[in-house]
Amino acid sequence: MIVVDTVFLILMIHPDSTQSDSRAAKVRYFVDGLSKTNTVITIPAPAIAELVAGRAQKIEEVVESQRRLKGFTVQPFDEVIAIETGERIAYHQANLKPQDRAENWKVTMKYDAMIAATAIVRGASAIYTSDANLGRYLVGSSVELRMIDKLPLPPEDPQKSFNV
Repeated sequence: MIVVDTVFLILMIHPDSTQSDSRAAKVRYFVDGLSKTNTVITIPAPAIAELVAGRAQKIEEVVESQRRLKGFTVQPFDEVIAIETGERIAYHQANLKPQDRAENWKVTMKYDAMIAATAIVRGASAIYTSDANLGRYLVGSSVELRMIDKLPLPPEDPQKSFNV
């Protein structure tokens, strides 16, 4: 089982809303490969909240797009994940120097910690993301942080067309 974050979802659901066609192609190719292995792809409920918050004017489209994703399951934010989130936030705050805090760190911290806690509690092997900072919340766990940019590109079509 793997966990995906909000950026991964955006690249799946609305690839044209990003400035990186190659990242969207990598994500689609990766998901196509996973569909052949029966790997469970988990979406933490906070990732859905973050996705909707950025696209509130398109809520129906977002919800319908998410429901059409085959092989994906949404993990509710339950009591056990909430406790793990609190522990991850407390550890992070105790070990983060004020000068290392990014702008809007409190909001980002909460979403990142919830996504990481979901992966940890549910026994995921990895989280797929474009946010290296999410790794701070995985310290001491067996969950690997996998970067979207490191995913392979789909192979090029050997039958290239010529522009005439």
